[in-house]
Amino acid sequence: MENSIGQRIKELRTHYNLSVKEFAGKCGLSHVAIFHLENGRTLKPHRSSLQRMATIFGTTADWLLFAKNEMLPNGNKEIYSDEVEENSFWKEEAYLEIKSKNLMLEKEVERLWQMLSHFTTGSKPNFERMLDAS
Repeated sequence: MENSIGQRIKELRTHYNLSVKEFAGKCGLSHVAIFHLENGRTLKPHRSSLQRMATIFGTTADWLLFAKNEMLPNGNKEIYSDEVEENSFWKEEAYLEIKSKNLMLEKEVERLWQMLSHFTTGSKPNFERMLDAS
């Protein structure tokens, strides 16, 4: 029988003695997503999902994808004490996403203020500056 990514994910999950729901919760995925991976219904998981699994459970994306090297190159990982670290990963990712959107909004607000000042003061707006900011 072929050794698939789903079988390796199941091997990792059973190694840590976790149910599908527990494993999925630690990875930030739904239990249905893990079930589909393990049973071959999903053949190409998202790269960030694989990286999270590898980081949380102490393996590598290469092992998950291609069975290269050992399953746990640095030995067992204490997954129960790392829950604070998992949450900080999500918080950092969310923070960076919000920060990039905030910068785009600030540029747009500045452009709108320039247009508004044109209509209220009668001065000619600097359209080159507005285009450069976009």
